[in-house]
Amino acid sequence: MASYQLYRTMDRSEWLSQYPRLTKRQVEAVVRALRDALGDSQVIFNRDQLLAYSYDATGERHWPDVVVLPRDSQEVSQALSIAYRYQMPIIGRGASTNLSGGTTPLVGGMVVSFARMNRILDIDRVRQLVRVQPGVVNADLAEALKPCGFFYPPDPSSHRISTLGGNLAENSGGPHCVKYGVTTHHTVWLQVALSDGRLVELPQVGAGTADAFDLASIVIGSEGTLALVTEAVLSISPLPETTRTLLASFAHMQDAVRSVFELVAARVNPSALELMDGESIRVIEPFVHAGYPLGAGAVLLIELDGPAAQVEAAVPVVRDICARQNSLKLEVARTQAEAEALWRGRRAHYGATARLAPHVWVQDVTVPRPRLVEMMERVLAIAAELDLTILTAAHAGDGNLHPAIPYDPRDLEQVKRLRQADRAILEACVQLGGSITGEHGVGIDKAEHLPLMYSPAELQAMAEVKEAFDPQGVLNPLKALWPAPSMDTLDQPHQYPVHMDSVQALQEAMQWSCKHGELLTIRGQCRRRETPNATKHVLDMRAFDAVFDLDRDNLSIEVGAGMRAGALARLLHHEGLDLPGIEPFMDETVGGLVAANAAYWRHSGGHGWRDVVLAVEFVDGRGRLLRFGTKTMKNVAGYDLSKLLVGSRGRLGAITRLTLRLVPKPQTGHIALSPPMDPQEAVQAAQRVMVRADAPAGLLLVKAAQTSSVEIWCTGDLRDGVVREKLNRDLGVGFRYESGEDAWLALEQRRLHQVYGAIANGSYRFGRIPITAEDWTVVFQEEDAHVTLCPAGRWYEMMGSKVRSPWQVAVNQDVERLCERIGRVFDREQLLQ
Repeated sequence: MASYQLYRTMDRSEWLSQYPRLTKRQVEAVVRALRDALGDSQVIFNRDQLLAYSYDATGERHWPDVVVLPRDSQEVSQALSIAYRYQMPIIGRGASTNLSGGTTPLVGGMVVSFARMNRILDIDRVRQLVRVQPGVVNADLAEALKPCGFFYPPDPSSHRISTLGGNLAENSGGPHCVKYGVTTHHTVWLQVALSDGRLVELPQVGAGTADAFDLASIVIGSEGTLALVTEAVLSISPLPETTRTLLASFAHMQDAVRSVFELVAARVNPSALELMDGESIRVIEPFVHAGYPLGAGAVLLIELDGPAAQVEAAVPVVRDICARQNSLKLEVARTQAEAEALWRGRRAHYGATARLAPHVWVQDVTVPRPRLVEMMERVLAIAAELDLTILTAAHAGDGNLHPAIPYDPRDLEQVKRLRQADRAILEACVQLGGSITGEHGVGIDKAEHLPLMYSPAELQAMAEVKEAFDPQGVLNPLKALWPAPSMDTLDQPHQYPVHMDSVQALQEAMQWSCKHGELLTIRGQCRRRETPNATKHVLDMRAFDAVFDLDRDNLSIEVGAGMRAGALARLLHHEGLDLPGIEPFMDETVGGLVAANAAYWRHSGGHGWRDVVLAVEFVDGRGRLLRFGTKTMKNVAGYDLSKLLVGSRGRLGAITRLTLRLVPKPQTGHIALSPPMDPQEAVQAAQRVMVRADAPAGLLLVKAAQTSSVEIWCTGDLRDGVVREKLNRDLGVGFRYESGEDAWLALEQRRLHQVYGAIANGSYRFGRIPITAEDWTVVFQEEDAHVTLCPAGRWYEMMGSKVRSPWQVAVNQDVERLCERIGRVFDREQLLQ
């Protein structure tokens, strides 16, 4: 079957030759086996029908050999096992709205369409979870949740037709991710099918440990090259009480972007910050009549949501900030219809651009927020130099730009200039510290450009992770990552280095260990009792304690892994910034906290350190210096291997540097403490508090040893009398409130002092609440144990001489094998202990 390639930047024949098409007889044998297993109605083999599965939004066309339409996980498993037997390539497909060629069957094979796996299996309002099949359309989930009082925050521009499985494969974002995060921040659990058809339930997202790495976090955004998602549990959020939409217009782009910096610094926390340049305005407004001022050089679409009092208080703050940055006008939508008109203009960016030429090439790059103006200026310069029209829209809150280039594919000279512009834009974003893709993915389009961001050793590590999941390489071949050449980076020094005060010394230690087969352990500020082991060498990381980059406008910091958490907290607080997982009194190293995946509850929602870490540099057990991630808020270039280091406890390598996401420091701190309560009543009260849109940032249930009652602790911005009244109503009795940072620090220091003591004497147990657990009170049944439970973070800790976990969650053998193979990617001889 012929293939059509719209344009080519390099010769793919070398890679394509590694995946010869199956013979006609082999394909017919696969089709017969599929029909026997699934039935004729779920197998497509007709050439005319196959055409509909040969392309995506990029326009490239490559015919599959066969398409299957399973209805459940077991049928996916059956189909994959048949294709695997014949070594037929396997391509997962949702609605195929992706813009990077991720679902085009480049080398033929079997397309697994999830169109019939479109059921919402469960909506759990109490635990704020939804269980779905991968073919559920994003907008359909939104409609189903609305009557329940909830919403699912990730909303890519294709949300009306894109599926949740596709969103997971691309780690999709959308305009509201500036406040709520992207798909990975709302994924709790995944069931996946491996290339040979085995169904595997991966450990909970963010629950990475030395024995079970956070595998789900690297499957998310892997574009179906590691595994196919067959079922997912996602977190949902209470609908905000109110929403206001504003449009600020500016004569100059620089003024609009400076407004973004000020809004973030002022703790306004908008739910959307969308930016469009003047050329976009002039094309969009005649198309949809959204009310955008034609003479403006830029517009900033701002959305605020949350409690009504807070939103209304924020509107004048936004007005003042925009006025200080020379805004021409600030329009506040008075009705839902006016708000929808303003949003209609932003959503019409692609459609309006498409009117200018037969085709549109849409780029997707991210840069740190402070480099946004410079990046947009570079895009304009590239357009002028190559005589192209480029219209740029941006998710300004997270530095994600979408330059759109209209062109005629029949004009070969214009296509050549288009490709030159494409490469120049990617090079510029990397030079400015960004990523070549923030949400559209690598697919076919950007695989050849990954060397702009990654070294050969880093590309090799990603390729080896791919091989660990998919040894035969049949899952979505040549997407997201091209095969990397084999490398041997071991130089093998002759003497064991003593001082771990440089990356080079660390590399030499790892290489020495490999040569001599000596065990190593990596340590920061160790709190656990260490069993003496004369055969194990300790690498002390506390000398890696520098601050390399504090970017206030980007809300990020890069530090050495040996930086003391307390020193970093004090530095950040002096700058008006905050990192929720650390406090001024803590002496742990930041690298140690990340490697241990240490729990914290001041911001208890989400996945803890996993959501804070933007980039990790580390020396692996083979002596390779590797870095994954950037200082941008969105990055889907390659596999998100930085997440593997969270909770790995030094089993993959020694972390040397970390880039971390910051937040503005809260203006005031408050704590609210309940009186002792019956455990069942406390759990029910906590659940009532958590489902509110204005729930406290942190909530903990605490049972002291030798007691049977439970207290609820809350922290956050609890100044508002209405908020306090709601808390008291949810609780049924009154909270005791204490104000000021000292009150919070005293409470948390007492809690951690008890934790540290239990860790030192071996009486500490930490666990995750299974997503299937219905009765949370079982954790409080051991009277002798001191217990804390964090419902939003889904973790608990128990302290006592004879404590045992109420939930025994065994790691299944498939997960164990995957983790062992991934461990050997970074530590072949398993010498890191």
